[in-house]
Amino acid sequence: MKVPAPAQLSAQYERDGFVVIPDLLSAEECDKLKTEARGVLDHHAQPGSSVYVHVAVVNPTFRALAEDPRVVGVLKAVMPQGVMFLSDKIVYKAPDKTFPTPWHIDCFYWRNTRPKLSVWIPLDDATAANGTLTVVPGSHKRDWRMVKMGLPSGDFQYEIDGGGWKEGDVVTCAIKRGTAIVFSDRLVHGSTANTAGKDRYAIISTYHAPAADEPFDLDFPARKVLVPAA
Repeated sequence: MKVPAPAQLSAQYERDGFVVIPDLLSAEECDKLKTEARGVLDHHAQPGSSVYVHVAVVNPTFRALAEDPRVVGVLKAVMPQGVMFLSDKIVYKAPDKTFPTPWHIDCFYWRNTRPKLSVWIPLDDATAANGTLTVVPGSHKRDWRMVKMGLPSGDFQYEIDGGGWKEGDVVTCAIKRGTAIVFSDRLVHGSTANTAGKDRYAIISTYHAPAADEPFDLDFPARKVLVPAA
């Protein structure tokens, strides 16, 4: 894995609201994590669930991934005030879960708390056909209005009011498994429809700068300072 220089990563993250890190994990690591993810869903999630939060609490392999030096090394470049792990979740798209994820920004889920970012790593090759991540570069610099809504799965609650960009502004992140996308909690993002008829697993880990606990943080028992505050 060849990671861009910290200054380059920092500048790109500031400009676009996200950075792509190719080949962060090997194919073998992705295979192991997929097996572990299936076990977590089978033994800890509600039957039929496509999302499980607090993976690091119940699985040491994902706990190690959240603290992996390769991940932390990238985060240090875009988080100069230090790095604290908050939580992680498995996102599983079964062949029959075909609907796309609407446009949204993650900070709707933790309003009035400190800024955060997430690391999205698909454990299968992610394509436009199997529900990969879509982003609007630079959208993290704007304010967006929240609209409450729901998906058939019941897993999704909020989207933005839409508009404000052209179709050509959208980036569809077709990437190999093990590639990481680090993105701001203010970046407009969603997913394509899953029409490939295949399973797709991803892990999403969320971080923020170290500071005194906010009430929101107390719901996440795996939180841990990885790089002390500068």
